[in-house]
Amino acid sequence: MTPDRSCRLGISMQRDRFSAAVVENDGTVLASIERPLPTAAVTAALPLLVEELMAQAGPRGVDLEHIQQVMVGVSEIDGLAGLPGAAPGWRRWPGQLGPVAVVRLGAATTSLPPLAAWPSSLRSTVSITEACVAGGARLDGTDFEPLDTAALVAFAREIAGRVNAVAVSSVFAAVAPGHELAAAGLLRAELGDSVPILLSHEMGGSGLLERENATVLQAALIRRAWGAAHRLRRSLVDVGLSHAEPFLARNDGSIMTVDYALTRPLLMHGAAAAVGARGAALLAGESEALVAFTNVEGEPTAVCSVTAGSAELAAGSTVIAGVQTGLRTVALVPTTPPIGGTGCGLAQLSEAVDRAKSSPRDLPLLVIGPGAEKLVDTLPGPLPGTTLVCCPPRADAAAAVGVAVAPVSGEAVRMFSANSPHGDDIRHRVMEQARAAAVHAGADPATVAVTDVEESTVPYVSEPTVSLRARAEGPPRVGWRRTYERS
Repeated sequence: MTPDRSCRLGISMQRDRFSAAVVENDGTVLASIERPLPTAAVTAALPLLVEELMAQAGPRGVDLEHIQQVMVGVSEIDGLAGLPGAAPGWRRWPGQLGPVAVVRLGAATTSLPPLAAWPSSLRSTVSITEACVAGGARLDGTDFEPLDTAALVAFAREIAGRVNAVAVSSVFAAVAPGHELAAAGLLRAELGDSVPILLSHEMGGSGLLERENATVLQAALIRRAWGAAHRLRRSLVDVGLSHAEPFLARNDGSIMTVDYALTRPLLMHGAAAAVGARGAALLAGESEALVAFTNVEGEPTAVCSVTAGSAELAAGSTVIAGVQTGLRTVALVPTTPPIGGTGCGLAQLSEAVDRAKSSPRDLPLLVIGPGAEKLVDTLPGPLPGTTLVCCPPRADAAAAVGVAVAPVSGEAVRMFSANSPHGDDIRHRVMEQARAAAVHAGADPATVAVTDVEESTVPYVSEPTVSLRARAEGPPRVGWRRTYERS
């Protein structure tokens, strides 16, 4: 039976520090901490943070049974995974990347074969083989060429027993994913259900190469993501939270269930900044603001803009481990190298503030992170372009608060001809797909709703074409009572 009082535990991991908070469903923060990260993983830190948080929350009538969800946010998936280029000393998941097999549906695209632009060291680590076979769609959704089923079966038999996952991409899969779905069926019939088949149309992004790259990276991370999920669930049992469903923060400041994240681990990249901005807005009571992130020395590291309570996302793609992906992350303006609060440091911070603004209107600057109070104490007052500079309450734990209150989201993307007589039907279907995606990610199906619909014109195509993106959000589902048993 679910207790009358329902709370969430939020945890944010950022390099060598973590923050955690207990928050009621109405957004009231009951307890928070921010500490150096004493161990290599959140699972090992759980006993410490639970003990400290409950010491604060217990006198307010909260016990472990009241915590119904545990939300975890991380900063950089490449560091977590140990991808090439990760900072020395960064914690890494155990094991190795891959091995992955890569297949592209579109024989006419071989002028730039799969992974051709990847760093050679990463490519050789991740992929055991790549292939292009006939298939794919045109922009109007019709087949570009028939799907070469015989070649797919032969490919599957070649890689059987040698791979952890298969990444499948197809020309214009965002328009017509049928060939990807058919390929997955053929591959699964040959390889069995134990080998995950990841499809590019589920990863988002319209560009073939960026979508393909993201799919391959996700496939490379999937096995170690399973291991991390197992350890997280087991550690929740160990600290008395077996009844609490775990969620993971994603790059846009929302959350997703662990099961959903297992085939989409790349979505965790940059999540700590996104939930930090959300937490800052909530704690300060400001839906439109600028947010400055700090390190423990009180130096600002980056600035971003918040609109409608959420961090604004960068318009372009994201490079991860030297690979261009279609992943959209927070539009952070770095103040690199880290700066102090005086002299030319003020000029750098003012420049970052100016660059982060999406409109000429002056906005409050909310300073968060472990060194927030130190930075604000060194500033002479509001900076140009700001109405005030302040530390919200519990500024050091803003990211933990942000992940605890974050909604579950889902998106659907579709391209179609601007002259299509079925445009309204397509729009309706895309919105329904966004709702379904949010529910799949763990949103409460009774309250999930479409929150944004964005239409834009696709450039560089001969026929006028619309790109439609719909987003749905809702609170996390409740009543999840499965106990994760230790094996």
